[in-house]
Amino acid sequence: MNGPANLEWLRARRSVRVFAPRAIERALLERILEAAITAPSSTNRQPWRFAVATAAPVRAALVAAVRDRTEAMKDVIRRSHHAEDFGRYGDFFFEPLETAAAIVVPQYREYPDLLAELIRSGGGDPATLPTASAMQAELCSTSAATMALLLQAHAEGLGPAGWRVRWSHATRSNRSCASRRPGGFSARSRWLAGGDARGAAPKTHQPGRAMARHNGDG
Repeated sequence: MNGPANLEWLRARRSVRVFAPRAIERALLERILEAAITAPSSTNRQPWRFAVATAAPVRAALVAAVRDRTEAMKDVIRRSHHAEDFGRYGDFFFEPLETAAAIVVPQYREYPDLLAELIRSGGGDPATLPTASAMQAELCSTSAATMALLLQAHAEGLGPAGWRVRWSHATRSNRSCASRRPGGFSARSRWLAGGDARGAAPKTHQPGRAMARHNGDG
């Protein structure tokens, strides 16, 4: 595949919200995860772990946890002047999860920031300088791994989609969820992969030239 062909392939990627009712083979899921861990990471720490939920009871528990948090959010917004604007938007947070054949929860570990400690010991504020913690290096690295996961799912013919959420908020009220985090790991996103939906419309983006500024010669 050459550069232009790869760009066209990337443009064909789409986020799917309705999934085909078929299971995903374990070997395919493992291949997707292998792709995820090819991503670059700060100082090669590879701070990620992935929880994969395919069993129906586990997926149902995750959906219930997200629905519970969504309803709590609705209750608050319902008391504001934005109640009508919010409408059924919150249902989008959990409804697609109900038909997903697999739910993948990326997790990451925050490592001690030695440079920040050195700055602090000298009386400085690490938050004002480009340290790993200020730049959220582990979160950025895991985001790159998640993007690699999504692209591999696209290459495998699956219809993936991603949601951003602080996972501890979603599971606080439902401790039965089996995606327990290893010690020291945070889970702040949920990404899912399922069979591609028929006739899914291609997505649209702003052209690259409108989203970047070049400072090169000429």
